[in-house]
Amino acid sequence: MRIGIRIALGSALAVVLVLPFALRPRPAASTAEPDARLPARKLILISPHWEGIRVEFGRAFSKWTARRHGYRTELEWLDVGGTSDAIRYVKSEFTRSPAGIRIDLFFGGGVDPFMRLADAALLDAVELPEGILDRIPHSFAGIEVYDAQRRWFGAALSGFGILYNRRVCRRLGIPFPQTWMDLAKPAYFTWVGSGDPRSSGSVHMAYEIILQAYGWEEGWAVLAGMCGNTRSFSRSASQVPKDTAMGEVACGMVIDVYAWRQVAEVGADRMGFVLPRGATVINPDGIAVLKGAPDRDLAAEFISFVLSETGQKLWCLKPGDPEGPERFELDRMPVIPGLTARLGDRAAVSYDPYRWEGGFTYDAAKGALRWSLLNDLVGAVLIDTHRELVSAWRVVKHLPADAAARRAFVCPPLSEEEAAVLAATRWDDPAFRARTRARWANQARMRYQRIATEGS
Repeated sequence: MRIGIRIALGSALAVVLVLPFALRPRPAASTAEPDARLPARKLILISPHWEGIRVEFGRAFSKWTARRHGYRTELEWLDVGGTSDAIRYVKSEFTRSPAGIRIDLFFGGGVDPFMRLADAALLDAVELPEGILDRIPHSFAGIEVYDAQRRWFGAALSGFGILYNRRVCRRLGIPFPQTWMDLAKPAYFTWVGSGDPRSSGSVHMAYEIILQAYGWEEGWAVLAGMCGNTRSFSRSASQVPKDTAMGEVACGMVIDVYAWRQVAEVGADRMGFVLPRGATVINPDGIAVLKGAPDRDLAAEFISFVLSETGQKLWCLKPGDPEGPERFELDRMPVIPGLTARLGDRAAVSYDPYRWEGGFTYDAAKGALRWSLLNDLVGAVLIDTHRELVSAWRVVKHLPADAAARRAFVCPPLSEEEAAVLAATRWDDPAFRARTRARWANQARMRYQRIATEGS
C-alpha cells in the first residue's frame, strides 16, 4: 500500500512539474531561419553597427537568398570598435596583404570613410541589378548618396544633432540647446557629453560638421568651448545618449538613431532631440565591397538586398511588422524617397530626410581628406589635454570674445589651409604624425596652463 501511495505521489509530482511546460503556448513557426538542409554560403563583414542591425539584416538576408537562390547565408560580423578603429584595421591589414584581407564588406560609419577607402583603391566597384538605383537619387543637398563609380552606396541616412534631458535642463535653469554654439556657452559648463572622434565615426562627423558649418576658426572656437564644457569623452558614441537619459549630463551630440531610441524608451516628456537648423547635414551611412572579397558575388547580392525596398523597410518599420524587423527597432531613415510616407503608421521613423534643408553645403571630399588629421588634432589639443583645457576654460568662459586670454584659448593651432596641406602630403608618415601630435599636445598644455594662471 505504501508503495502504491509513493507511486501515486510521484506521478502527481511529475504532472505538476511537466504541466506548465505542456500547457505553455508553443511559439509560432518562425520564418526567420531557412531550412537548415539548404546549402550555406558565408559573408564576412567589418562594421561598427550595433547588435540590432546585425541580427535583423543577418536573418532577413538569409531568408532572401533562400527564397531567391536556394541557399542560406551566414553573416560573420567583425567588431574591432568604432568606425575610426575599423578603418585603421582595414588599412593595416591591406598593408600586410594588398590583394585582399579575407573580409567581404565594410558596412556602416557614414560616407567619409568610404571615400577614403575608395581613394586608396581598397574598394571594388559593383554593378547592381537593373532597377535597384532607379528610385534612389544620386545626390541631395550637395552630398552623394552613392558613388558615381559604384564603389560604395548609401545604405541608410543619418542626421547629427543634440539630445537633451528636459528635466536636467530645467533643474539647472539652462535653456534647451538648439544650436552647436549653445553647447559652448558658459551655462552648460560640465554638463555636456561627447564621444571621442578618434574611436567613433558619428562623433567625428559631428565635429567635422561644426567646422564646415561655421568655418574653420569660428568652428574651432565652438569645439574648444564645447570641449571645455564636456564632462568626459566616451569611446562609444552610444554612451552619450545613455548618460543624457540618466541625467549624468544635460545634453550631448548624437546621431539621430541613438537619440530617437532614447526618446522612445524614456519618453518625449523627458528627452528632446534637435537637428541644429542651418548647421547640420543628413548623411549617407555607407556599404561597400572590399578589394579581394572572398565571395564577391554574394557581397554584391547583399548590397542589392540592403538597397531594395525589402531591405530598406527593415530600417524604418516597427518590430513585429510582417515586412519589418523581428526583435529590434532600428530607427533609421531609408534612402528611398517617400518610403516612410507610404508606410504611414507602420513606420517607427516618419521623418523624410529629403525634405530637410541643411543650410550649408557639406564638402564630403574635404572631410574625407582630413579625417585622420582632424582626429589627431582634436585628440591632442582638446581631449588628451582636457584637464588643462577645463582649467583654462573656467577662467576665460565669462570673458568678452575679444579678450586676449579668450582669443588665445579658442585660436586653432593651425589654419585650414595648413591642415589641408598636411593631410594631403605628410599625414601618412607615422613618425612625422607622431612628432606633430606630441608637439600639438605639449603646446596646447602649456598654453592652457598659462591662460589658467594669467588669463583673468
